[in-house]
Amino acid sequence: MSYENEFGVIDLIINSNFETRGVDAFSLAVIKSERQVRRLFTFLVFQNPIYNEKDSMSLRKALSNNTEVYFKGFIDGINLILTHSIEELYGVNYQKDFKKISEIVGIRNKIFHGQVTQFFLSREGLISKTEEIKNWCNNLSNIMVNEIGYDGFERNSFHKSKLIIDLKNFENFDTIEKYKTFIETNMTKRYIKKLKI
Repeated sequence: MSYENEFGVIDLIINSNFETRGVDAFSLAVIKSERQVRRLFTFLVFQNPIYNEKDSMSLRKALSNNTEVYFKGFIDGINLILTHSIEELYGVNYQKDFKKISEIVGIRNKIFHGQVTQFFLSREGLISKTEEIKNWCNNLSNIMVNEIGYDGFERNSFHKSKLIIDLKNFENFDTIEKYKTFIETNMTKRYIKKLKI
């Protein structure tokens, strides 16, 4: 799977005549962007030399049992493992693009819960937001392929990279129990809220 394949279905929806193509394309694009950062995070965790294929189910379970990890939490987790932050790797457009993607996650929360957003987005507005998501995901994909050898779209994130990657903080998640604690104390919604107080 690649960025092009992943977003091909969204392009089909946008180019269709369906009345709901704006919200459908937008919703699906948000899901794909959230899944991309989750896969990037789990891929990086799996680079810990202590883990191998037999650990993949335990790693999946540890993450799936925590219901408070969202987009920003995965970004924070990635930044704790990569020696260069996503912002450093992404470059000059990071702040602008991350602000857009953060607003989009807020819109997504409203739409997914059947609420009205403050943006009053038309079909064209939702399609424009979908293009912003695609731009973010494509940029992130290209950056991560160069940096870690994985774009976040390949289905199985639990495999070792073909590149030699310089990563950090492996000792903080070199057991499943430590991994659970790493997630809880660095990536959960509760912890992120606490930081803002």
